[in-house]
Amino acid sequence: MTNERRGIRMVLLLLLGSFLALMAQAQTGVICGTVTDAKFKEPLIGASVVIEGTTVGAIADVDGNFRIENVKPGKYNVVASYVSYNSQTIKDITVVARQEAVLRIELSDADLQLQNVVVVAQRKLGTEAAVLNTVRKSLPVVSGISAQQISKTQDSDAAEVLRRIPGITIVDDRFIVVRGLAQRYNNVWLNNATTPSSETDSRAFSFDVLPSSLIDNMMVYKSPSAELPADFSGGFVRLMTKNVPEGNTFNISYQLGFNTNATFRDFQLTKGYAVDYLGFGAGKRELPSNAPAHLNDVSTSEAAAFTRRVNTGWDISNFTALPEQKLTLTMNRLFDLGDWRIGNITNINYSTGYDYYEMKNNNYLSYDMKNDQSSYRYKYDDVQYKNTTKLGALFNWSFLNGNNKFELRNFFNQRGTSSLSQRQGTDYYSEENIRKWESLYTGRTTYAGQLSGEHKWLDEANKFDWTLGYAYAAYKEPDRKVVKLMERKQDDELKYYVSDPTRYYQDLKDNSFSLGANYEHAFTVSELFKPVFNAGVYGEYKDRTFDARRFIYNLLGSGYNRFAEWDYTSIFTDENISENRIYMKESTNKSDSYTSNNQLGAAYVAARLNYGEKLNANIGVRMEYYRLKLDGYESDGIKPVNLDQSSTEFFPSVNVAYSLAEKHQLRVAYGRSVNRPEFREVVPYVYYDFALDANISGNVDLKNAYTNSVDLRYEFYPSSGETVTIGGFYKYFEDPIEQTYNEAGSGLQYTYHNADHAKAFGVEVDIKKQLDFIGLKNLSFVFNGAYIHSKVYFAEGSFERDRAMQGQSPYLINAGLFYQNDDKGLSASALYNRIGKRIETVGVPAQNPNDDIPDIYEMPRNSLDLNFSKKLGKYVEIKAGIKDLLNSKIAYKQLLELTDASGDKREVEQLVRSYRPGVTVNLGVSVKF
Repeated sequence: MTNERRGIRMVLLLLLGSFLALMAQAQTGVICGTVTDAKFKEPLIGASVVIEGTTVGAIADVDGNFRIENVKPGKYNVVASYVSYNSQTIKDITVVARQEAVLRIELSDADLQLQNVVVVAQRKLGTEAAVLNTVRKSLPVVSGISAQQISKTQDSDAAEVLRRIPGITIVDDRFIVVRGLAQRYNNVWLNNATTPSSETDSRAFSFDVLPSSLIDNMMVYKSPSAELPADFSGGFVRLMTKNVPEGNTFNISYQLGFNTNATFRDFQLTKGYAVDYLGFGAGKRELPSNAPAHLNDVSTSEAAAFTRRVNTGWDISNFTALPEQKLTLTMNRLFDLGDWRIGNITNINYSTGYDYYEMKNNNYLSYDMKNDQSSYRYKYDDVQYKNTTKLGALFNWSFLNGNNKFELRNFFNQRGTSSLSQRQGTDYYSEENIRKWESLYTGRTTYAGQLSGEHKWLDEANKFDWTLGYAYAAYKEPDRKVVKLMERKQDDELKYYVSDPTRYYQDLKDNSFSLGANYEHAFTVSELFKPVFNAGVYGEYKDRTFDARRFIYNLLGSGYNRFAEWDYTSIFTDENISENRIYMKESTNKSDSYTSNNQLGAAYVAARLNYGEKLNANIGVRMEYYRLKLDGYESDGIKPVNLDQSSTEFFPSVNVAYSLAEKHQLRVAYGRSVNRPEFREVVPYVYYDFALDANISGNVDLKNAYTNSVDLRYEFYPSSGETVTIGGFYKYFEDPIEQTYNEAGSGLQYTYHNADHAKAFGVEVDIKKQLDFIGLKNLSFVFNGAYIHSKVYFAEGSFERDRAMQGQSPYLINAGLFYQNDDKGLSASALYNRIGKRIETVGVPAQNPNDDIPDIYEMPRNSLDLNFSKKLGKYVEIKAGIKDLLNSKIAYKQLLELTDASGDKREVEQLVRSYRPGVTVNLGVSVKF
């Protein structure tokens, strides 16, 4: 009863408070209106409008609208301000009770003569209009995407988001290709600091570790500029996580995903541990800390005892795969402490889901012209079961006080993947029917932290910003088991006989430290000439340690059955582990470990020159000192490899923008950049890739690649939030780096080589347009596409023939229709994506083209996503979507151009790999209060 009375009192108090508030409001007026850019007439999102002499004010929304309520009748002065714009004071505004005083405020871009703007709120960069505004004012050629646009898709991580940016494609669901250039030609910074690569065999940042809900904006710079790192030839990705909250909110969202391949399928994986559900299962599978330094240095009985100690992970768990589940918790806090405005965003996200693939997996020797048929090296059918769990957190702070701003950003992601692969088919090299079985758990840890500051003084004519960063990445493959079986007769029946079981342990750790600082000073020479001087320094240190151990099984004696059907627990029992039957030996040598580090020191100077508002140019030069050190061994484990390479180089750049008219702009850019070999690409360590059934090795003789780039782009901005851009580019590459493969004994070997030179040119189109001009209210259209032509050239006399660059697609298409009805809280979208065929791996040419081992192409496929969301009241939103509705086949093929004896030419296709990823249906709900 007491609780009921207390509840009644609370309701009465709330009603009384509401009545008093309404009465008070009835005696007050409103100051409202819009804040726009004086030149472009675009809304200034986040602009501050404050009653002079008070802290009472409002922030402009995505349409530039503001509203200050509960203003007592009288006359007031109002101050409107926005970062990098001249403040404006509107005087003697009369406020009348129960009436609105409507203002139309236009702020002029301070550009090079900045005024004293009192910042009481930060500019919002996560909206579509804000990103378009950044693209419009940037002098380097840049494309981007905002958190607002991301929210209209079913994209779950940064890799999927990037597909929406013009000229961008995704490889292996997590690596980017910019303008047809593979991931190794691109560079990534997270929150203005370097990111390490957590991949064993590639120079790349895995974008799938970053949930899309944490992204504020992503900008992809496509032309070099002095303030950007020189080590990119395709694109430089600057990814910013959310940092400044709009208010005090708490959000919880939950989503289920149903995949037609995996969900509710009978599934199997090797038995795991409870911590697998959090992505931390790698630690449970590592070798004991007191394991022998090398197993071959101990006696056979000790080796058998050690084998028994680590004899785990063979048991198979059979279960039904549940739907994918995602849970996200986000808390935003904004408060004042003295003169400081402090913001905090805390996010915890979790997901776990299952994948199932049935794959054709083939490889070929040179084509058999005599019998007019393909010559298989192997022909397999693969089945893969996979469970992936991700646990992530974001903990960001912002501190704002007038012209000083500090930010502390922290991002963490833990990803654990358990997979089981079954392979069956024919190895034509050994003329054996075989099976292969792989059980693999991988653990990836990523942390990135940044402390940064921004300071302005002397009427903002001087700006200084700095960023201190640390990043850590770890990749573990603990206890990877591979079992090979060969078909043999047992009791006059063909069965599979266990032949070569192996176990493999791998541990990679990357640490990165960075420090950057930039200074800007604005001059006023005349009304038409207001130059800006920029200078900066940047330092970076990365180190990597890599350790791997390999074990093979001795299968001796009798008394146990070596024939098995995908389950090997009956063979690898503790009873069978002994020095007379089964025990492990070690095949590790010194080449299975290496250490490396690189140091980068950079400085730049640049000048932004203008002639009124018509012409702006950014001219600069960047100097970079780079040193790479690596200590390892050749693949035989005997000959040491000690690299110590350093260079000091200069990279000029020019970026020019010319305003043709109020809404029309023309850009031209030139720059020189470098593409340096990464740690793994130079170390001769050999790694076996089960999916490719091949070894991968580095090349100590790799050289730096250099690129000279020219860009030309026309931009048209019809109205707020709309854009039409058409651009062209040309690139010349010196010594481009590519991955190639060839025959190596009984198998394939992948490695890296420099080509002589290459050229690429292309055209890009990007359109964002509202369709209300044809009567389709609340509907918008987005299209971006690119046509790209590239060619790699080789020295005269070589067998290699000119061809397209590895990873380059001849065309890319992204299109989308977006419906947004804010009054009804309803939104929907349809998104389409297609890429042209591209070389995945470069083949091996022969003197006679008919004897080539051809390039492997990833073939074009169509992707269509549908999304829907509906707000229910103020706090609840439901979302639904269908991802990859068409479920087109993912296929890799070799395309042979053959010439017969009569000189006639024809093309033959050979299927290398193919599978369907399945259709995924997502259902989710979020609550925000």
